[in-house]
This record gives sequence, structure tokens and C-alpha cells, in this order.
Amino acid sequence: MRPFIFTLLTLVSLSVMSAFALIQDEIGKASYYADSLHGRKTASGEPYDKNAFTCAHKTLAFGTKIRVTRLDNQKSVVVRVNDRGPFVEGYVTDISRAAAESIGLIREGVTRVKIEIVEKPDGVRPGANVENSVKLVTGSAETSVSTDPKPAQYSTDPQPASTKNAVADGPTPVKLPKELYSIDVQRSRKEGFGVQISTLYDAANVIPTVKKLQQEWPKLVLVSVESDETYHKNTYRILLGPFPDSKAASIQQKAAVKKGYKGCFVVNLEDM
Repeated sequence: MRPFIFTLLTLVSLSVMSAFALIQDEIGKASYYADSLHGRKTASGEPYDKNAFTCAHKTLAFGTKIRVTRLDNQKSVVVRVNDRGPFVEGYVTDISRAAAESIGLIREGVTRVKIEIVEKPDGVRPGANVENSVKLVTGSAETSVSTDPKPAQYSTDPQPASTKNAVADGPTPVKLPKELYSIDVQRSRKEGFGVQISTLYDAANVIPTVKKLQQEWPKLVLVSVESDETYHKNTYRILLGPFPDSKAASIQQKAAVKKGYKGCFVVNLEDM
């Protein structure tokens, strides 16, 4: 591991699935895990970590990465499947608390979402060699979307006429959210103390988390990047700091807990 710091969650899965079932989008309700489940084993055997970006799905293979997008405000988050469920009519996924925070789901608790497969467990992105697909072009970005079957609809809620027509007539263009960020990346000395907020394993979730924290702690957000050269994987630890001593860090840790970051803790930056 080579760490450095800079200023920035049991059931058996279905055994047979068609190729189309793996790539179609799904629309339905999403909720998030209760904090009381933190540390309990998921269907994959992995303990649920409320600070990690993970989710439950009825059928997708463990390790599959999906993008969950709210239909009301288009906020999205990339999460990894490591549990089974939710087995409630109309629901398509349950996401971790960290993922729920990133799309503003904590207050509502339940919202309608669209889920799309971003990456399969073998690292292959869907749509590369699928027949009966069409290319949608947005700017310079291209993505493949299957024209058959149509996106699955799990919700039993009444749908607006416009949505029903879109499903009946075929796929509608995928709206890819675009944002531009101004980022000032600087090396930070490993001195003093910090408050570790969460641990991420997908770079796509770093900026949304940092953006949220910077609104509450301007210029006090750090990211520790640990690179595993053997497996070519990175671990991103999101922290607040640096603070001159453990007492000052403890004050900020208590403030973070009150803001909903209940799993945060004080760390000595010299040990990172």
C-alpha cells in the first residue's frame, strides 16, 4: 500500500438469466438500510458498511456496479451489489446510508429511481457486444442501449401518461448528468489529527462526497488514497482536517456525528 493525502452492505441468486436481463434499465422505488444493520452480514457474506457505497438487488451478480438515479432531481450515485433484496413489491434496490446521503435520500427515505448497470463483476461494461442495440450520442459520449426488451417497470404507483407512452414506444434517450467542478489539489503534510468520515472504493463516488462535506467544512476536506499495486485497486478515505491536536479533532468529530456521520472517528494523520 502507498498512501498519500491531498486536499479533496440471505438468499441464493437466480442461476439463469438472459443477456438482455443483465443490461436493461429498471425503474421503481429505492430506500436505504437502517443504521442498526451496520456490521451485519449481507447475502454475499460481506458485512454491511453504512459508510461504503453498496446496495441490494434481487438478481444481479455480486460485484456488479450500478448507477442509481433519482427520477425527481436526477441526482445519481454508483454502488456495488453485495446483498439480495428488496423483496417488496415496487422496490428495485436498497442502498447504503452513504449512498443515500449522496443523493439526498435521508429525509424522504423512499424515492423513485432508475438503475443502470455500469460494470459487471468481470470488469466488462455492458452493451459492447449486444445485438439489437442502438447507439445514443450525447456530445462526444456514446452508450449502447438495448431496444428489446423494454426497461422493466416494478412500481405499482400510477404513472404519468408521458412515461407510459415512452415505455410502450421503446427506449427514450438517456440523459447523462454533466457537472463541472473547480478542484484545487494540493499535497497535505501528515501532521496533526483528522476525522475519518468514510471509506470509498469507487472513484466515481469521491467527488459527490467531497462536494457535500466542503459545504459544511470549507477547506477542511482531505482524501487519503491508498494504492494496491498488486490488485490495481485504490482505497479512498475521506477525512476532515488537519487539526492541531486530538481535542480539536474530537470537537469536530462530535459535530460530524450530529450532522449524521455517526460512524466517523478521530485518526492520527502521522499514522496514515
